[in-house]
Parts: sequence; structure tokens; C-alpha cells
Amino acid sequence: MPILQLPVRYYRDYAPAYDYAYETLSLPLERTAFLVVDVDGEYYGQHPITQNFLVPALRAAREAQVQVAYVHNDLTLVADAGNIVFEIWGKTKGGGGPNSWPRDRVYVPKYAENVAPLPGEPNFPKWVWSGFHDTFLDQHLRAHDIKTLICVGYSLRACLYGTLIDAVYRNYRVVVLRDCVEAHEQPDTQDASMPEGGWINRIMLRQIEHLIGYTSTSAEFIAALQGAVPAAVAVRGNGKARA
Repeated sequence: MPILQLPVRYYRDYAPAYDYAYETLSLPLERTAFLVVDVDGEYYGQHPITQNFLVPALRAAREAQVQVAYVHNDLTLVADAGNIVFEIWGKTKGGGGPNSWPRDRVYVPKYAENVAPLPGEPNFPKWVWSGFHDTFLDQHLRAHDIKTLICVGYSLRACLYGTLIDAVYRNYRVVVLRDCVEAHEQPDTQDASMPEGGWINRIMLRQIEHLIGYTSTSAEFIAALQGAVPAAVAVRGNGKARA
């Protein structure tokens, strides 16, 4: 079983550290999956992050025969006038009530061609933030003995974040490719002087890195895939390979 030697970052939230830490995870490739969250639609499908970073990482995962799975929103599942999600979104998002997701049609997500699911790659509909809540994603991953999720997609402060939390609740190790995500900054949170581009993105990445899991980059992930080694070599070089 090939081993993925993936450099990762996390945050040490204790005195006297209060700083990033770095290490290399040894991940069995067959127990690692690439999870794509909410990349459908014109905005995210054509987004520069999608085109420049997410798509190359996805392509590399497929070439290495890593399991790929998708989740997407389908609010027709709960398009009821009394649904609390629609109540809140109708006030905070300038619309988005149940009439925008009518039950009398079958919702089919639309993808940019280079980020669309391939035949055989499952795409699970979800009715709110988490890709695990009321879906069959967990059963699918367990059927393939997946232990680690390489996670990309949108948005970092909503659906991707909710999916990450539920993944950890189910004992999956999560690694977010931090250049393959976006928190959807608002006008008063943008800050071009920050590497993350704004306060929401920075805070959400910090939240992940000190409470939930690890981050890496698309370049590090692609390089690790290209350099994946047999398990015996990984054990000699870096200690016991992790599940």
C-alpha cells in the first residue's frame, strides 16, 4: 500500500507556544479520500481558487487513484415554509426562501467542466451545512475503509466547516488544503495585507488548525502524491505509517 508523506500545519494554542507547528503525516493512500464540498454553481465553479489550485489538486488525486467524493446543497429536500433555515436565510441573505427551491422540480447541480464529478464518483445531496448530516457519505467512506479526508471547497465558514466538524465526530482525520478554500469575506472583513485575505478566512483557518485538524497546500499535496512510497520504505524513513 503506497504511503502519502504529507506536510501539514496546525496551531499550538497554549503557553508559551502560541504558534504554528509543522510535521509530516504518513497516510496510507488507500485509506485517504479527497472530499469536494460545494464547488457547483457559476461563482465557485469559475472562481480563481477553484481553477488555479483546487482543480490541479483534484486532478492529481484522480491520477493517483485516490477515492474522490462530492457533496452539494439541495434545499428542495426541506423546502417548507416553516423551515428555520429558510426563515434565517430569507433575512440574512436577501431572499433564499422556500420558493427559491421549489419541491416540484428535481435539483441537478451544475459544475464547471474541469471540476465536475466523474462517473463513479459519488455526489451526496445535503440539506444544510454538513455533508454528513442526513446523507450517506459516512457509509460510503466506511465501506472503503477511509480514515483521512483531504478536504477542499466552499465555504470555509459554512458548509465546509460544518462538514469538517461532523467528520471529526465520526473519527476521520481531516486535512484542509488551505489554498483550495474560501471563507467568503464580507466588505468589512477584507484585508489585503493579510496572507489569508481577510479576518474571516484567518479566523476559520485558525479554528480548524487548533481544534479540528490539519492544513496543507495544493502544491504540497500534489508533490506528496508524486512521491508516494511503499509502506515498507515509509516505515524505515519516518516510523510507523498511520492509519
